[in-house]
Amino acid sequence: MRKILTLSIIALLFFGCSSENAQEPEVLPVLENSSKTNLAIGIKKDADLSLVFKTLNELHFDIRQMNGFLYKSDTPESDVASLRNLLNEKPYIKTSGWSATTSSVFYYQPENKTYIINSFFDMNVTNQTDLLNLISSLKLKDGLNENKNIYLSIPEGTETHWKSQMMAFSFVKWTETFDQVCISYENAPIVSAKIPVSGNVNQIIPIDISFFVRNGCGGFGSITEINSGNTKTITVKAKYEGCLCTQSTANLNTTYNFSTTTTGTHTIKFLQPDGSFLTYSINIQ
Repeated sequence: MRKILTLSIIALLFFGCSSENAQEPEVLPVLENSSKTNLAIGIKKDADLSLVFKTLNELHFDIRQMNGFLYKSDTPESDVASLRNLLNEKPYIKTSGWSATTSSVFYYQPENKTYIINSFFDMNVTNQTDLLNLISSLKLKDGLNENKNIYLSIPEGTETHWKSQMMAFSFVKWTETFDQVCISYENAPIVSAKIPVSGNVNQIIPIDISFFVRNGCGGFGSITEINSGNTKTITVKAKYEGCLCTQSTANLNTTYNFSTTTTGTHTIKFLQPDGSFLTYSINIQ
């Protein structure tokens, strides 16, 4: 039978007197761990991970999942496969179908750095210590990603309290409960479009469009078009649905059905997020 947990303060836990902790709340309630998973917190990009772990452990909150923690390594491209193998020895990285893959651990040529963007799971004290030691031993540099977040288990019935209370900690950027649905739409970068050289008037010409999504919550949202003479400007929106998303990027496909009632050369322009265009031409007979 699930225990009824209360928010009664039964002990006072004070942080140290260092300036690092000066902004933290002085009183923390001691709570039993809960199997109820229903709170996410955004972590500021420059937060001290040791402090984050210390605080959440003192609150007795279970860390179910960590996302958006980008690290950069000096590992050369020739050794990236070995690095993946090392990371996949960690039970908090390789678990339940998740692992270090070519899309989460890869060499980024423009910076001559290896990127590590894996999520971390079931971060108990043992796994926390191992991760901190891994960061230190590999001399990983925090990529200061703006999208860091942690998925917590908190006592059932305390969602409203902790959604507000967690904002008192200096490392917390935002909070969300999982009775909320996180949905957003963004103009998607267009990777390519398969457009034939020619076509016929009043013919429906299916055009396969490849577009980019920045995480695992991304999918197709909508297509809009603006017509001006023989020019069509196409915008593809990606739909991001979910409060916590895997860090795997992807190219997805959708189909746009082109047709026109006029002959001649037609221009199809795909709007990119930065305002530029990917432009194609098709001759209609």
